[in-house]
This record gives sequence, C-alpha cells and structure tokens, in this order.
Amino acid sequence: MLTGQDLIIALVVIIAGATVMGSVGFGLGLVVTPVLLLLLEPQTVVVLVNGEIAVLTVLLLARTWRHLQLKPSLMMAAGGVAAAPVGVLILGSAGPEYLRIAVAVLVLGLVGLLIFNVQLPWVRRPWSGAVAGFLASVFITALSIGGPLAAFYTMAQGWEPRAIRASLALYFLTFEIMAFALYAWIGLVHTGTLLNIGALLPGVLAGFGVGSFLAGRLDQRAFRWVSMAVIVAGSLVLFGRELTRL
Repeated sequence: MLTGQDLIIALVVIIAGATVMGSVGFGLGLVVTPVLLLLLEPQTVVVLVNGEIAVLTVLLLARTWRHLQLKPSLMMAAGGVAAAPVGVLILGSAGPEYLRIAVAVLVLGLVGLLIFNVQLPWVRRPWSGAVAGFLASVFITALSIGGPLAAFYTMAQGWEPRAIRASLALYFLTFEIMAFALYAWIGLVHTGTLLNIGALLPGVLAGFGVGSFLAGRLDQRAFRWVSMAVIVAGSLVLFGRELTRL
C-alpha cells in the first residue's frame, strides 16, 4: 500500500490526471501511469488506474449526461465490453513494452491527422464506433493507456466538448465495470490495491472539481487544442519511456 512520500507523490499526480480528465474527458492514464510505475508493480498500477477512472467517469457522466450522443456511445461501449477480456488477458501475460510503443506511435499519427484536418470517411460509418471502442478498451484494460484512441473517434465526429465528455464517460464506465470484474476473477484485485484506490479518491475529487471549472471556460476550438496537447504530451512520454527500457 502507498504510504508516506509515495502516497503524497501519487496524490499530486492523481490530482493532475483527474484535472485533465475532468476538463477534456480522458487522459488520466496518460498522466498518472508513468509516475505510478515508479512506485508500484505494473499490474497493480493498471488495476489502480482503471479503478480511479471508473470513479471519475461516474462523476463526469452525472454532470454531462444531458449532452450524451447515445447511439454512437453505445456502439463504442459494446466494442469496449467485447475487448475487455482481451486486454485483461494481455495484462496477465509477459511485458507489453512493444505494445505501448505501438500505441504511442498510432496515437501520434492520429493526432497528426486531426491537426491537419484530414478527413477519414470511415470514422462516420456506423461500425467505426465499435472498432474504436474495441481498440481503446484493449489498450486501457491491458496498459491503462488508450483513451486517446476513443477521444480521436469522438473528436472526428465534430461533437461539441460536452458531448465528447459525456460520450467518453459512458464508454469508459461501461467497459471498466467489466474489466474490474475480470481483474478480480483472475486474482489481480488485492486488499492493498483497494486501499490505494480509496486513499487516492480525495485526489480524484479535487482534480474533478478543478477540471470541471476549467471545462466550463473552454470553447470548442480551445477544447480541441488542449485535448491534442494532452494526447501528444502523454504519447511522447510513453514512447520515450519505453524506448529507454528496451
């Protein structure tokens, strides 16, 4: 269990991650995971981060549900639930360093398409939400990082920021419930992990409050650029970290 200086560090980084997710609807894993991996075992970090994401998505959905894009969000959620067992299986296997690098490269490429406003016809097709939801869920349940893939899909739809936050919240919450049940089933949820989730909840609540305050002051253009900045920064950190470990 986190104690002393490690707990303080974890609380600070959780507040930062929850602030990011509270304002743009994703990004907790990108901010938190690299730091927590210095303090805890990788499998413990993934379960812990996904537990905090589940709590944060409940708060986000309660605040934004009126702006929900229901049908595409349910398509994403269906893909996410289907992928959860795959991600949990990967988590239980040997080191996924190359998978993390692949995620970082893929996400950076997608951000490049957004920056240059490249239109991808497939992202507007009915099945595209399920595909995006499936891929993001695999990476999130296995690595606690992958939210930018889902964010890319919602941003490519041209939705307003509140609709993006609401749709991502429903998506994350749906498959996180499935993932956590599977984590428990294969023995990855321990008393210490649950205590850590509880100990870091004040940081989640504080970050959510700050993030919600900031979200109300971002117009659509600012939201888009802040979201892409979060994605790029997190992906570059992830990419650099994994390259140094090879």
